[in-house]
Amino acid sequence: MAFGTIYLPDFYELCAMLSLRSLAKETMIYGMSYSLGRLLNFLLVTVYLTRVFTEAKAYFSIYSELYFLIALFLGILSLRMETGYFRFASDTAHRSKIYPLASQLVAIACMVFLGLVYGGIDWIESILQYPNLRSLIYLAAWITVLDVISALPFAHIRFEKKPLRYAWIKLSGLLINIILVLIFLNLLGGDPGEKLYWVLLANLLGSLWVVVCLAPEMKASFIQADWTLALKLLKYIGPLVVVTFSFIVIQYGATSILKYFLPGQIIENLEASSQYNAAMRLAVIMNLFVTAFNYAAEPFFFRSAKHENAPHQFARLSLYFLITCSMIYLVTCLFVSDLALLLDKNFRSELHLVSILLLANIFMGLYSNISSWYKLSDQNHMMALVSISGMLLMILLNILLIPAYGNEAAAYANLTAYVFICGMAYYQGQKKFPIPYQLVQMTAWLISAVLLVYGLPLLYGFIQLDPLTSSFISAMVILLYGYAAYVWVYRKDRPTNVR
Repeated sequence: MAFGTIYLPDFYELCAMLSLRSLAKETMIYGMSYSLGRLLNFLLVTVYLTRVFTEAKAYFSIYSELYFLIALFLGILSLRMETGYFRFASDTAHRSKIYPLASQLVAIACMVFLGLVYGGIDWIESILQYPNLRSLIYLAAWITVLDVISALPFAHIRFEKKPLRYAWIKLSGLLINIILVLIFLNLLGGDPGEKLYWVLLANLLGSLWVVVCLAPEMKASFIQADWTLALKLLKYIGPLVVVTFSFIVIQYGATSILKYFLPGQIIENLEASSQYNAAMRLAVIMNLFVTAFNYAAEPFFFRSAKHENAPHQFARLSLYFLITCSMIYLVTCLFVSDLALLLDKNFRSELHLVSILLLANIFMGLYSNISSWYKLSDQNHMMALVSISGMLLMILLNILLIPAYGNEAAAYANLTAYVFICGMAYYQGQKKFPIPYQLVQMTAWLISAVLLVYGLPLLYGFIQLDPLTSSFISAMVILLYGYAAYVWVYRKDRPTNVR
């Protein structure tokens, strides 16, 4: 049967490809705003800080732990209202009601949080054991609140498919943050604690600018909410808060665990864990792509879920995602020595952990893809159980192995936890929401990338190639890998009978 000059089966294929291309375009724009901004932050702040704290490496770990705590409470206080908003806004009956209700619930959570921070500051200080850094805790709390307040307006922009507005607001806030960090540290300076204070203050001012820019979207927050929907909304997002908590602990919690379970005193452990944190920063390029992709993919999953060919789109999307991640993995690992020059020389002793942390981030991204069925079928409680299991596995492995293996144990525990929850999500999903993932092909692409990463340096060493020739061969291998992906995957997936 023909539809104009396009055969009907090919028409569905064409629609699928156009949807995926639209997603790719949104991912690139979100990537430009989120990932490019974070990359600039990495180059101009994180890289700079490794030099600022080269003689006080413990403060680099304190910086990393503070941002772990900011991310953790951002995940909790936002109540996963972005996902709740996508879920209920996709239903026209709830679209006008969900935004003010979600906003007011988040505002209540933020007020309670600030009350607990100011009321329990002595207890918080005794837990964190920072050296006279109370002001940093207050700044971190306010950064968290401002970022939480901006999360739902950004979700509204994403749902309305306005990536350019999203991009300029995100980028402007990040640029203000970076510029202020450089100004404060160069003009005001101070001891390590004071320098860390200036870094957080710059972040606070950047976050405040973002909130001001989002004022048009925030106006709807003050409309009288329909609280009859609150119980249904909280029931939906409750398990997702647990998922987010678990996810952030798996991703960033190693710094805090290393602080307590390495064999030295707290300050000594913070100094030792700075090498792990530096490796994690180099692995950030994968996390940037995964996060940018997820920003575009989550509303895409909800918009596409009811389409007849949605399972095939999701499977194809996961294959494309894995190949892209494998390319990033190859580039980062084969040129890790060059990338490490961005860091101060005192933070380069554990670069071998970068490849492990990159693999962990790949499985983190796969989990985000494979676990989409939980949200689409309202099975979030199952997602919460899987995530908690992964978090507990990660914590247990760290506690057992860190005393003997140090920072290396934290990297492998991170990877193990993500592989575990990824496998569980796939196993459960194929029973409840079958998606025809191309597992053999996905596995082949990933394993081939891993073999190249570990095999090429051994080959270079065996035949004693000079660094310049080795780099040239590595670049050619990466280009061939990308070309093979284009020929064997992307080009084969294009509709052939569209005229």
